[in-house]
Amino acid sequence: MFRHTKFATLVVAAIIASSSCIVAAQSTRKTTPGDGPFGVPEVTFRVHRLGTDHAEGITTIDMNGDGRPDLVSGAYWYENPGPAGGEWKRHQFRTVGILGEFVSDCGEWNFDVNHDGAPDVVTTGWMVNGLWWYENPKKPDVMWQRHFITDSYDTEGGATGDLNGDGKLDLALAHYNHSGILWVDFSGPTPKVHHLGGKEQDGHGIGIADVDGDGKADILTPYGWFRNIDADHDKWEWHGDWQLGDAGFPILGYDVNNDGKMDILYGQGHSYGLYWLEQQGEGASRHWVRHVIDESYSQIHSLALADIDGDGVPELITGKRYRGHSGNDPGSYDPLVVYYYKIDRKTGQFTRYPIAVNGTAAGGTQFIVQDLDGDGDIDLATAGKTGVHFFENLKIDRVPKTTREDDLLLDKQWPFDGEGVLVKQENGPPPQ
Repeated sequence: MFRHTKFATLVVAAIIASSSCIVAAQSTRKTTPGDGPFGVPEVTFRVHRLGTDHAEGITTIDMNGDGRPDLVSGAYWYENPGPAGGEWKRHQFRTVGILGEFVSDCGEWNFDVNHDGAPDVVTTGWMVNGLWWYENPKKPDVMWQRHFITDSYDTEGGATGDLNGDGKLDLALAHYNHSGILWVDFSGPTPKVHHLGGKEQDGHGIGIADVDGDGKADILTPYGWFRNIDADHDKWEWHGDWQLGDAGFPILGYDVNNDGKMDILYGQGHSYGLYWLEQQGEGASRHWVRHVIDESYSQIHSLALADIDGDGVPELITGKRYRGHSGNDPGSYDPLVVYYYKIDRKTGQFTRYPIAVNGTAAGGTQFIVQDLDGDGDIDLATAGKTGVHFFENLKIDRVPKTTREDDLLLDKQWPFDGEGVLVKQENGPPPQ
């Protein structure tokens, strides 16, 4: 009897001591964010809906000379308030073509086309012909004038990269009507247009990456890739290695499993699915193995790679576009989502984390990946039929509490008319 009583007493004492430790540990207030599940650091974004205009292309330009990148989308630009936060004021700087719910603007890119030291906007769309540039007047409150570059009809999107090795970005365009790929060199006095491929190579999706590791940027299409032999002299070698369907923009190149070979990342722009192609072998024995990343949401029309958590390894960023084909795509009315994926380069596995879920923020046709607010971390921006959105990375947060309060758009004229009466704080029942 004594032996059992002693044992029970020891057990109770141990439980009390253990409980005390638990309570003590839980009573400490944690005042800064910690890691997510399994000790993995997560990045939190605050999503700001800046406007409800419906263009889907977006770029950045310092429009007012204050040193901050402003957001440019369609007919408007949004004035960057800086690291202290606040309103992104909308201004108009050009006019655009409109067909129903669409702005004729599948992409926007920042190039100094006329080399006058002021960045211009290059844009194109699928419903009207032409690649155009809008000239920066270098004066405030003056409408930008449009200039024709080249024919480009049914243009679905583009990708930028240094194709000819001159250290400057070029622009490659793809077409839904399979009319042939074109790329444009903006380094000369006027844009120089190059054509390559035909109906068999062109399609919905394009990218730029060094597939074979020879130090030259190759062009990726939904049907294979053009090996860059001498881009300036239009010398390319076609490799019809894959069938990607209606791929998103851009098709990305990245060594997913760290084996020294360039792999391919792509989404389905008008159906469900996000995938990567693993490059195996080389030369004549080169082949590709497809792996599923995520098939739970549709219209993955834009993708980006960027190190948004500061660990030195890029994350895959993508999301659902809204009404890519006027509501006729599979999953058009599923909840809008924007995600990032951490990539385990030892196993080739992707782990998904939310950026925005079931709100108004969508993937659109382009991602801006840049330190927009100047606080030292990487932010995001998109445009689309649900408006322009700024995704503020909260890894570094310099916005004052009063501004945060205003961001919530609360009506604080309390009490509301007829809601009730003001009362005083009570600290207990009235004295007897």
